[in-house]
Amino acid sequence: RIRTAESYRMVYTNYQRDLLEMEYRSKEFIDKKDRERIAGQTGLDDSQIKYWFQNRRVRDKRKNKR
Repeated sequence: RIRTAESYRMVYTNYQRDLLEMEYRSKEFIDKKDRERIAGQTGLDDSQIKYWFQNRRVRDKRKNKR
C-alpha cells in the first residue's frame, strides 16, 4: 500500500495485475465464485477484486468515450 494524503492506495504486483487483466478480458463481470478463486491465487481480499473490476469497467468506459 502507498500512503497518499489521508488514505492508502493499493499497488498491485505484476502477477496480480496480469491475472486480473486476463480474467477481465475473458469476462467483464465477475461472480462470487470466481472472485474467491482469484483471491486465493493472488492473496487479495474478495472486496479488493470486486472494486478492481468495477474500476476497470469505468476505465474502459472512459477510454471508449474519447
